[in-house]
Amino acid sequence: MRIGMHMSVSRGFEKNLRRLTDFGCQAVQIFAGNPTGWRMGKTDRAAIARRVKLLQELSVFPLVIHSAYLINLASSSPETYQRSVELLALTMERAALYRSPYVVLHTGNHGGQGVERGLQKVTDTISRELERWPAGVELLLENTAGSGTALGSRLEELAAVVNNFPRNRVGVCLDTAHAWAAGYALDSPHGLEETLGQFDRLIGLDRLRALHVNDSKVACGSKVDRHQHLGKGSIGLRSFEALLAYSWPEEMPVILETPEMGSEWDHHNLTTLLSLVDKDFSL
Repeated sequence: MRIGMHMSVSRGFEKNLRRLTDFGCQAVQIFAGNPTGWRMGKTDRAAIARRVKLLQELSVFPLVIHSAYLINLASSSPETYQRSVELLALTMERAALYRSPYVVLHTGNHGGQGVERGLQKVTDTISRELERWPAGVELLLENTAGSGTALGSRLEELAAVVNNFPRNRVGVCLDTAHAWAAGYALDSPHGLEETLGQFDRLIGLDRLRALHVNDSKVACGSKVDRHQHLGKGSIGLRSFEALLAYSWPEEMPVILETPEMGSEWDHHNLTTLLSLVDKDFSL
């Protein structure tokens, strides 16, 4: 495992990265462009090359790219759908420049079309676009909290998309706060074991390529996405300790997306997570 955190690139990529590595950060996640807009921004290859070099110098890897929130491959609006397809393609290309192996994408919203139709549209889009994307970048669908018409809150829904594609091209990023909000009882080692067992049966743990490790402010099954600092929420540290005790691949990114990023809470959350690694855990 590589313990890391989502990092803002505002106020300086190098400054922010060095700050996090001082706290023990080993991996990092960033937005490649505006997280809430349709514009990727101009490609500055020299600046990206400097960032890649700094990541290598500081031994921070892997770099995970999170796509913009507006992307919706299940949209019934022709304009939104086409903009989503184009922005995702640009994001995949930008990830390749960053030498990032993963782009994380929220599965989408069916907008009233129905879950089955929405999932089919996502599947059809990925199938059509896959060869357009850089071969070395894998798309990771992230599970959602399940609010409104969001897709991907159930493992069965993720499986319905992901299992149609080669293992090195499309995988899953599992967010603990989202899974909890969707009704997966992660607040005990037994509940965690049940959830991961179901994941293995439906999708295969080898397709779980990244973890977003967040506590939650809400009750299990609330379908509300509210992240909380580790050990301060409803899931609790014992479950995170159990999660980190699994035999995950050495380079698997375990990324924090806790509140108030850029504050002293970063130090708290990183050191808390790092303290749980390699602990002698038993059920």
